[in-house]
Amino acid sequence: MKIIDKIKERETLTPTENQIAEYIRSHPGDVVNMNLDELAEAIYVSKSTIIRFCKKIGFHGHKELCVELARELHAFEADDIELDVSMPFAKGESIQTTARKMMALNYKAIADTYQGLDYDILLTIARSIRDRRKVALYALDENYLEAMDFSARLQSLGYQCNIANFPGMTIQCALSHREDTAALFISYSGRESSLLAGARILNERRIPFFMITGPISSTLRKLSSQTVEVSFYEPFPKASAIGSRAGISLLMDIRYAMIFNMDFDKNMAIMNANSEYRRRLSEQGEKNGGI
Repeated sequence: MKIIDKIKERETLTPTENQIAEYIRSHPGDVVNMNLDELAEAIYVSKSTIIRFCKKIGFHGHKELCVELARELHAFEADDIELDVSMPFAKGESIQTTARKMMALNYKAIADTYQGLDYDILLTIARSIRDRRKVALYALDENYLEAMDFSARLQSLGYQCNIANFPGMTIQCALSHREDTAALFISYSGRESSLLAGARILNERRIPFFMITGPISSTLRKLSSQTVEVSFYEPFPKASAIGSRAGISLLMDIRYAMIFNMDFDKNMAIMNANSEYRRRLSEQGEKNGGI
């Protein structure tokens, strides 16, 4: 049985041990990088309590738990295949094997993210965007496509959107950011220096921003007002961002659906008008093409 599964079976755990279990479940990526002193300080419990907890779920101590947790985060089984999430495909493998791996990887990323959803924060961000009807998206590299898709969908509903998608633009956007515009950072790693620079500018200007990120501790995450987490752990370095991208896409889809639903009738009218206009254009094109 895996660690996360073990700590879900809490009948024999004390209230303090349940507190440790919940922290490990919610922050597995952070825990594997913490020593015993750091973990005890983060949870506000004694080191001896953590050691007793480790032994209760079958480990000799903190180090052994972290080693096993890191192994579980780094790989999981897809049917009979051991799948490394940082390099999920192998040289010479069959198309069928690759397809099964990609399906399993995407499924796990979506399932992990769904299970870790914080609905209150999701609602807060959705309301902020809906009330302002303006949003600045800060996203680079592998996260840019999700930002662009989200922006296009909001614009189709009449929202004003812009994307800061390269280093110089990130800083420029933060310097010119208007207070009537919602700010959303999308960064799984939280390590991009230009995003960090933009976040510090917003903090200096006392402009709050929201963030979508992975289960990884970062300075950018600490600067954000509220954070929505992709609970799927993808280690660094990595060959591609397949799992994290799937988790981020799910969060963006949920957020769009929430915003749409807040003005459902109005937004349906916009979509229906758009469909009708496209239908007329198509009919006109067919007539012209028939000449």
